[in-house]
Amino acid sequence: MSIMKDLINITLMIMLLLMLYKTDNHYTGIICGIAFMFLYSIKYIRLNKIIQRAVDTEAEKQKQFFMEILTHDLKTPTLAQLRGLELIQQGAGENITPEQKELVGYVKDSCKYVLDMISQVLRIYNLENGIHTAVYEKVNMEKLLLESFSEVDYAAKEKNVEFVYLASGVDTMLEAEKNDIKIAIINLLLNAVVYSNYGEKIFIKFERFSQYLKFEIITKGIILTEDECRNMFNAALSKLPRYSVIGHGINLYLCKIIADCYKGKIYAQTDGEIYNKFTLELPLSQFSEAFPTSSLLTSY
Repeated sequence: MSIMKDLINITLMIMLLLMLYKTDNHYTGIICGIAFMFLYSIKYIRLNKIIQRAVDTEAEKQKQFFMEILTHDLKTPTLAQLRGLELIQQGAGENITPEQKELVGYVKDSCKYVLDMISQVLRIYNLENGIHTAVYEKVNMEKLLLESFSEVDYAAKEKNVEFVYLASGVDTMLEAEKNDIKIAIINLLLNAVVYSNYGEKIFIKFERFSQYLKFEIITKGIILTEDECRNMFNAALSKLPRYSVIGHGINLYLCKIIADCYKGKIYAQTDGEIYNKFTLELPLSQFSEAFPTSSLLTSY
């Protein structure tokens, strides 16, 4: 059927060209020219759609191939390496020197990091392509924050920084998927450590408004430029900020994807001199007024 349509179109186009060439009538020439352009446009649009469909199909195949490589060819062996290192740690006992034990620990941490990066990339892909359906529940952001401190404690100790939570009694409940929000909180805390000076305090607080909850982290340290603030959470579109570590851009981009999925906002600000501020805003499902109480200063 498609071949017959092509033959008919080609025949009509040739006939119109012949009529256009032989006619001496000005109006007939205009009509033939318009008809020829119309048929040519239809043919061009149809061909363009076929090409675009083929490109989209090939692109989808490439994406699926890439994700299968991450899931099976990279994630599975990394898991096996991690399990093997854990067995070595458990079974070596006194037969391993302190230096060897330290080396095994470093390799194990490296495997964990690679595994985390693979999981983050897979998560971004699933969120961007609507593969993962979120299971919403009531989430206490304050509770998730307190849980997250222990998971980033290693990074804080390396830089001798202290997390200071400015608890004000604000209601931090919202409707979301717990794992998504916790990932965003952990990545933002790690980001704050990267841009803090050695031995500084990192201040964290919540503010509740009529339609959204604001989570803020304030750091004192490496000052961001205005351009870096604009592009910090768009690592896929621009170069990474200075001093970022390996995998840092993936973590921040995942925060942006999560914020976008919940129709929220995430952004960085700086005073240009001393402080940087990293903010995550998430909409509420049920609105209520904040009930501020006397401020509490809690350190971790």
